[in-house]
Amino acid sequence: MLERLSKFLKPDHSAALGAWAKREGLAFETLRSEDRLIWTGHLGGMAVRMESMPPRRDYLSGYELRLRMNLDLPDRLSLMVMSRWLKARLEQQAYEGYTDKVRTTGNLKLHEESRWLALFGELGWTTMAPDLWARYAVLGERREEAQAWLEGPLTAGLLAWEGSEAGSIPLVMMLTRGSLYLRTQHDRSRVQELTRTLELAQLASNRAQVFAGFGLSSLV
Repeated sequence: MLERLSKFLKPDHSAALGAWAKREGLAFETLRSEDRLIWTGHLGGMAVRMESMPPRRDYLSGYELRLRMNLDLPDRLSLMVMSRWLKARLEQQAYEGYTDKVRTTGNLKLHEESRWLALFGELGWTTMAPDLWARYAVLGERREEAQAWLEGPLTAGLLAWEGSEAGSIPLVMMLTRGSLYLRTQHDRSRVQELTRTLELAQLASNRAQVFAGFGLSSLV
């Protein structure tokens, strides 16, 4: 009863968020029973879906913001950028889970980010910006693909995305299954957070399409 009542007592920012969607050329839907907001449309000619909902990860506070863009990339392409402090936290949680005697029966369930940490090694290169290395971890199979995707504009975009909140806002961004996926947290009263996240997704998708479509030599 109290949980249901609290949903109705929360500030309603749907009008401002709907107006933002209209300016961006996106459709906007509100699912009040799930406290979920959905934006759909196209970004740079590619289908995009963005959702705001109660967080499904314990490292997120406020609301979870997740985005998916269908890019028609090769299925083999697997790259992830993650906030470095978040990587350390997930690794610690995974270690504690595996060493907990109660969980040594094979019932430990890891979400996708933690599975990536187990499957892929961290990537780096000699020309990698020191600030990028300090703030983010890059995981995948091929260093040259990560470098092609991240060098230059996307590095600048990632560092600018955090702004004055560097080191405190979690970000997970992946190229996998032919699409771009992004997960972070946000405050619904701050519409500018949606704008900067959409801009980052646009930049990341553009870079991915360039190196996937024209080869690594065009970017590295």
